Parts: sequence; structure tokens; C-alpha cells
Amino acid sequence: MSARHRLPSRSVRALVLSTFLFPLFTPALLAQSDSAAVAVPFVPPPPAQEMTVPVKLKPTFGLGPGMFAFYGDVGSQHGSYSPLVTRVGYELRATTPITPWLEGGIHVVHGRLGVNERSLTRNLNFESRITTGGVMLRYNFLQLLNPARVVEPYINVGFESVEFLTKTDLRDAQGRTYHYWTDGTIRDIDENAPNAGDAVELQRDYTYESDVRESNLDGFGKYLERTWAIPVGVGARMDIGHGFDFRMGATMYLTRSDLIDGITENSKGDRAGSTGNDRFLFSSFSIGYTVPMKKAAKKAKMTPLGSEEIDALAWLGDEDGDGVQDINDRCPYTPAGVKVDANGCPLDGDGDGVPDHEDDELNTAAGAPVDARGVTITDDQLLKAWLAYKDSGNVNIVSSRVESFGPMKPAPVKVKRVYVVKVGEQVESISEDLIQKLLSIPDIRAVEQGDTTFYVVGSYDSIPEALRRELELKGIKVEGRVMAEENGRLIDVTDEVEAERLKLTSATTPEAGPQATGEIIVRVQLGAFRYPLSRNIFEGIDDLVVIKGEDGLTRYYTGSYKEVNPAAEHKVRMLLRGFQGAFLVAFRDGKRIGMKEAGAKLTGPEDLRNAPSGSIDKSKLRYRVQVGTFVGNIPMDTMGKLIEMGDIRPVASADAVRYYYGQFKSRKEAEDSKAAIIKKGFTDAFVVGDMNGYIIPADEADQLMKQP
Repeated sequence: MSARHRLPSRSVRALVLSTFLFPLFTPALLAQSDSAAVAVPFVPPPPAQEMTVPVKLKPTFGLGPGMFAFYGDVGSQHGSYSPLVTRVGYELRATTPITPWLEGGIHVVHGRLGVNERSLTRNLNFESRITTGGVMLRYNFLQLLNPARVVEPYINVGFESVEFLTKTDLRDAQGRTYHYWTDGTIRDIDENAPNAGDAVELQRDYTYESDVRESNLDGFGKYLERTWAIPVGVGARMDIGHGFDFRMGATMYLTRSDLIDGITENSKGDRAGSTGNDRFLFSSFSIGYTVPMKKAAKKAKMTPLGSEEIDALAWLGDEDGDGVQDINDRCPYTPAGVKVDANGCPLDGDGDGVPDHEDDELNTAAGAPVDARGVTITDDQLLKAWLAYKDSGNVNIVSSRVESFGPMKPAPVKVKRVYVVKVGEQVESISEDLIQKLLSIPDIRAVEQGDTTFYVVGSYDSIPEALRRELELKGIKVEGRVMAEENGRLIDVTDEVEAERLKLTSATTPEAGPQATGEIIVRVQLGAFRYPLSRNIFEGIDDLVVIKGEDGLTRYYTGSYKEVNPAAEHKVRMLLRGFQGAFLVAFRDGKRIGMKEAGAKLTGPEDLRNAPSGSIDKSKLRYRVQVGTFVGNIPMDTMGKLIEMGDIRPVASADAVRYYYGQFKSRKEAEDSKAAIIKKGFTDAFVVGDMNGYIIPADEADQLMKQP
């Protein structure tokens, strides 16, 4: 069998090896995913992103191109050799997470690498077809980086089999051997041959036709064209959505062979190389896809009813046989023989909430408490039940680590449709010019819908009213769009709006366009922050307007006043809330103006270009330890422990009561206190922030502490 036909079998062996290594790797992953959580003594909590469910098998497959660079004997004496001028390869990977910070799987690379070395003393070249396959581990620095990072750096290390088939270009297409002359030419006869004068100049065809091992120029014989390598690399990964990720990196393969280029320190004459094994670098980028492992719920197959069956069931059916058709029956499945009222519900003569057929006391006094059988409960029975409840410690303790701040939101109440004028929207950021125009509108407010914030004005019962407001807004050069609003959701009603716009246009006489009103609007800017703040900090500020500008800062505004004095009073209230950097800003006709122009009396010059960015009064920022969350009565022994601690503050909400301990100026003090509290038996204690009485996440309190 010729040398050219050996490669496919070696490639198959490398791929088969990788395929068999992956099943050996999989049980560890499955064991990891199936491991159950075990209660242990207190250990400092890991970063927030590690507080997740056990890692499950999530296979990711990736494919991408790359470039090989060779570091060995050929090319080592060429000072101008660049590792970037080399051959193309391709990588294939199949991986899955082992832990939140470690990923493992199989890795295969295939391609060509080679070098052309040309000098007065040595002229060597080779090209080798490379196939690698094995296991690779990737570490992503999870414990050291910001959880909100976009790009994820990593390092990787592995163990792979490497197979190579090395050839060299010794002859041209006509079979004439290359002879390198000292004048820089290539000829078909040696420069020192007697007939050198008959030499013909040749040009290399860069076709690597001669198998290096078969040529046996250095007497190495039939050496193995495969070896092992340890790949070590660095790179970066970025999620691009919908299960896809992008990776870019470079991996150095430290091989166990010095024969990839066919040259070693034992080669003959000027072919001799240096000591040390050959290495090669593979720089690549790839696209990966994570296969979703959740199975879609199967839909139950139902045979549709015919129209006649639907009519019969709806109008004539009486499934419980109480004499009231199902369509009018408010109490279906009434027991057979029970008397019912006109709505199909069992009779309750004494109105105690227990139907007569289950009531052991049919004449209970109005308003008296009864048991499940409708019998009046005496005062002695109530006292006995209370004491039993108290002694049993019948209390539900919420052991969730989810930080819940404030009462639960009530169920949305259906409201009628109103019409608003949308004047802007924000996904990432908006321009400074548009910010000034929006803040010039007195009744501007924000509506969040998905990842987009819409800025709207007005609330009108009819489209014509909204259209008139849309026309007025053009005075400050704001393009408005009338939309409907229901339960905080914006709805596109373009067809209805255009129909009403046509009626208004045909029914009125064209007039001059809208003019600027000259109205001054004064607002309080609470601050401008690099990172968005928790909404809990702004609890009770119902007119808050949040805008992120092109400079990356998120600004918070409150209030809308036509005069400076009431705006100044509002600013004082905000300063007392802890917004130390709060200051007044004024707008007119879509432009920001100086406070002196707005009517304020200034004690010094005002530079609008260097307005303060805002800050939080750190003297009002503290850390607390949330000891526990309780629903219902607290057992006496638990309450005794809380009283013994001292400095405990309960905060009641609609769903539970939360108990907080201490007021600490540093996170470390709070963490030390939390450790002591856990030893007392409150194993679910954790640290939170307190901003002037408003509870926020501890990590956000850390960010505020770092603000200048």
C-alpha cells in the first residue's frame, strides 16, 4: 500500500479513539447532574451565578476553521519566518458542562501544516496532514469575574492523539530534482557537477510529492507517524443567543515526537535540527450550538365534537341530575338527591356556609363560627385549639434564598382602554437631543414592555383627543404616534388612528403648524449611575423617569414643575431620602436651559456642561442580615432566639414577615455576623443592603459603596 493511502485509516483511528473516550467521560457528567443537594454546616456562599440547580447534561457541538503554525526544526533557522503564514485546519468539538465553571468533552482537529525554509546553507520544506482527537477540559474563571460579563475568557488543557503524514517537495512536475545554487536559483543539475554549465533553471511547483518517511534521507527507517500531545490554550467565549455561542482561541500542542517535519538533531549534514520535540499552534474561531434537552409536552389528542353534540351538551345536559341544566349550574357534581336552589347549589338554610345535607346543626345563630359539620364552636373550644396550635409550633418557615423585597404585587385589575402618544423608545440608549425633548414634556412617563422602554404622554378616552396632543408635540419637534394602552401594555391601532386622522383633516381648515409654547419644566435629577439601581431604592417615587444616554449612564428624574420653588422643595425631600447628588434641571421647548433662565436666583456661576452626575449618601447605606422569613406564628423557642439577639427589625409584607439583624457599615462585618447567626440555627440567613430603610440586594449595595 502506498504512502498516500495510509492517511484515511489513521484519520479513522483518531476519530474512533475520540468517540470511545467520550462515553468514558459521560458517566461523570451524569453523576454530577443526578447528585442531590445535602445539608452541610455553614460555608461562605458561592457567587450568585453558582447558586443554581445541579448541572445537567447539555451537549454543545461546535465547528470552525483555524490556522496552523509550526515550531520545530524546519524554519527554526529562518529569522523572518512568520507563524501566521501557514495552512488552514478545522476543528470539531462536542462538550457538556461538568460544573458551572468547568466544561469537558471531545475535540478533533484536521488540516495541514507546513514550512518552507530557504537560505544559502539549507533549503528544506515540508507539508504534513494533521489529525488530532482526544479529550479537552475548559475552565471559565467563574469565581473571579463579574456575573454580568458579556465575554467569558477561558483556559483549556487536554490529552489528544496526533497522526501526521509528512511530505516534501523535491521534484517538479517532470520529475526533475531541485538543486539550490548559491546565486539563489533552482536548477536541475548540482552547482558543483562537471556538466553544471548545461543546467536548466527550474521553478518550484509547491507540490509535495515525496513521502518523507519513504524517502528515508536520514536513515530513520519506518518510524511511527503518530504520537501523543498535550494541548494547552487560551480563548474567549460569547453567547450570541438562541443556543449559539462564538469562541475564539489559540491552542499549543506539545507533542511527544520530533519527526513531524522529518528532521531531528540526528539528521545528516546541514539537515540536522535542534533538540526538543516538535510543537504546533492552532488558532481558530468556531460557532457552537447547545442542544435543548427538555422534551416538549405531548398534546392530548381530542376528537372535536360536532355542532349538534355541543348544542345538546350546552343546552340540554344535566350531568349531576339536580334538575338545573349544566349551562346554568353554578355547583356541578351535586350529590344525588340533594335539594338545590335555582343556581344548582345545595340549600343552606342557616347561612353558615355548610350545606344542609352536611350540616349537623340546621339552626346556627347568624355570624357564629362553626366547624366543618356546621356546629357552633364555643369559646372554650376556640381557646383549646389556640393553645394546641401554639404548643405544636404550627408555623411555615420560608427557607428560600431568593431575596424578596417588599409586598407581593396584587393581581392586575382590568381597566378600560385609553389612548396615549408614544414619543420615543429605548432598547440600549437614546441621544442627548431626544432626552432633552422628552424631559421638556410635563406628563412624560415610561412603559416597560419586554426589553424595550416606551416613553408616552397623555391618557385620553378617544383617538381625536390623542391626535390633537400629537399635533401639539410637533412644536418641540417630537414625532409622536398614537397608540392604545390596556393594563400597562401598548397596542398598535394604526388603522383606527389613520381613519380618525383622515376625518379630522377633512373637517378642519388647514392652519399654521404648531408653535413652541415657551413653557418651562423643572425636574429633579436624582443622579446618573454607571449601573442601573434597584427599583426598591425609588419606592414611593411614582413619577420616576429613567433614561439611559449614549454615554452609558442611567439617569433618574422625578417631579415636573412649572416653577422653581416647588421643584426646590421636592429636591430637599429627595436629599433627605439619601440622593446626595440630587439637583434641579430645567427645560423649555425641547432644550435644556440654565436655572437662572428658568427663574432661579443663583449665588454663583452655573456651568451646564459640568452638571453633577449624582451619588448616594453612603452615610445612609448599611448592611443587614436577613435572619429568616416566616408565614404565620413563630414558635416560642425561635422567637426567644430572636429576642436574645437584640437589634432585630421585623418587616411585614402581604405574604410573610422578614426579620433583619444589625446595621453594619461594611460587607465583611455583616458576613461575620451572618456566620454567627447560622451557628444559632438560622441556616438560611444571608446579607442584604439597606438604603435609608429600603432593602436592596447586597451586591448592589457593594456597587453603591464603590461609587465616588
